[in-house]
Amino acid sequence: MSGRRRPAGLRTVFCLVITLCLCIPASLEAAAPWAEPLPWDALDTDPGFAFGFQRFDDTTSNWQVDAFTLMSVVRQGTANRFYLRWRHLDFNTGGLPLFTRWPDVAPSLEGDEEPDPDWPGETGIAGWGRPELGLLAPVNLPLLGASVFCGEVALPFASNDLYPFAARSVTLRIGLQRPIVLRDDFTLALRGEQVLNASAAGEDFAEEAFPAQTVWGAGLDWRFSMDSILRLEGRTTSDAESRRLRLTLQLPLGDYRRLAVGVMHSLADEADRLFETRISASVTIGMPGPPNLDPETLDQEAAPQEAP
Repeated sequence: MSGRRRPAGLRTVFCLVITLCLCIPASLEAAAPWAEPLPWDALDTDPGFAFGFQRFDDTTSNWQVDAFTLMSVVRQGTANRFYLRWRHLDFNTGGLPLFTRWPDVAPSLEGDEEPDPDWPGETGIAGWGRPELGLLAPVNLPLLGASVFCGEVALPFASNDLYPFAARSVTLRIGLQRPIVLRDDFTLALRGEQVLNASAAGEDFAEEAFPAQTVWGAGLDWRFSMDSILRLEGRTTSDAESRRLRLTLQLPLGDYRRLAVGVMHSLADEADRLFETRISASVTIGMPGPPNLDPETLDQEAAPQEAP
């Protein structure tokens, strides 16, 4: 039998990711459902729960969204993590309807019919967004070396009235992160991501409302104490039409608990951006696994004790 190792299945997935990134064009972020940044940190923390709040603001459109996010992380094997995210949205359109702001996402109707420019009509809209199920896994790739793979699918259980922050659509995201240790307290992470949107929204939107996207990004971590991290991140689509900067501070709150606060700013033009600024805060509560006990010690404790 040959001593060569067979390539892992995730390496094949990585090759497909690169092919998709080269073949599928990116589109404006303004014409796509919102996607929360992939939770790369979940691979390095204890499984558990996270509770988060986000506020989206845009001074030009007066759109404002408050989102409350629930997230659960469980182990898969010794190193992988499964996660489930779901957020509740309170969306205030500020009196500016969706089709007035972005007419390109309005559906094409037959005959002389025209889409309702005031759709969905209500200024204040609330509801649950799409649940997101994902997998994080470390992989060792040729040329790249030790990396992290992430695959996520957003399920079509949401209201179309919440678009572009949610809609009845399926989204598949495949990402790869390559961390590079610069110093003991500085780590650089390079990221690539392909987003595939499949419309399931009926006749409410045009096909342009659910584009494919290629996203590139990087993050720089400064670990200024054992459990405290200051992180600066940037991301852009391959056509450079959607660019964002994000600053996050992570602090410990005792055993197995963390606080993260951050701000994200959009660098896109006013006509294209989904929001201007986003502030966020979250608390993570880890659930450590059972201690690793020595089998010999367990055998000794289970053995009957002789009477004195």
